[in-house]
Amino acid sequence: MKIKTLAGMMMPMFLLAACNNSPAPSGAEKPASSESKPAAAAPQNNGGKTYTVASLTAYPPFVNRNQKGQLEGLDMDLLQEIAKKEGFNVQFVPHAMGGLFEALNTGNVDIVASGINITPEREQQFTFTKPYMEGSWVVTADKTKSQFNSLSDLKDKKVAAQKASSSETKLKESGITDQIVPIETVYLGLNGIARGDMDAVYDVDVVLNTYTKSQPNYYTIPDPKAGKITMGWVLKKGNNELKAKLDKGIDDLKANGTYQKIVSKWVN
Repeated sequence: MKIKTLAGMMMPMFLLAACNNSPAPSGAEKPASSESKPAAAAPQNNGGKTYTVASLTAYPPFVNRNQKGQLEGLDMDLLQEIAKKEGFNVQFVPHAMGGLFEALNTGNVDIVASGINITPEREQQFTFTKPYMEGSWVVTADKTKSQFNSLSDLKDKKVAAQKASSSETKLKESGITDQIVPIETVYLGLNGIARGDMDAVYDVDVVLNTYTKSQPNYYTIPDPKAGKITMGWVLKKGNNELKAKLDKGIDDLKANGTYQKIVSKWVN
């Protein structure tokens, strides 16, 4: 399913925003509640070992829920294709951002995959695959509510960032604002803009563009000082055997054209 087909799942968001006569961005769904949690994806049957993959539930295009509450996305397609070619299986399980990486050390999961930013600090604690995608840090706002010409205009504004994530860390380091609002998902941050509770959201361009590309009232301002980010899958420190499989898989998918087909499916 292409990202644009997810717009139909945004009705709850539009109804909520309608209370303030302000449209909210489409392109993703309402996050899971305690009563409606996304089911773990069924494991493959490629033979060989099965690896458990922990992922977020609302971070498109990398991972998101479909209308049936099942996880899907760019990371899932890439890993499933690699597993099929390398002769192992992957089973995806939903996980909150808090404790996501620590689950690797408990042995409950083998891979963390949700468009994870590779940083020197994280590399000291975990093993990363080679990068499979790049992105840039940006701020997104609604021009019908606020007109910001540069990042300096956000100094006293409420800017949301996903808590316990590299986006929150990078926003704190940037000094863009002294009013950072921690949020569970990017979706909730954009919903907060629609309600007038916050002024902007800070995250990666490919994620924010997924939500807002069909909404002309939303605009982005790049954070040039933050630089490019690279994304990879996270493994327990020292798991070089699995790293070798995944690195080879990334190279093979790029060489045979499958990688670009999958990226084009989700990022368009």
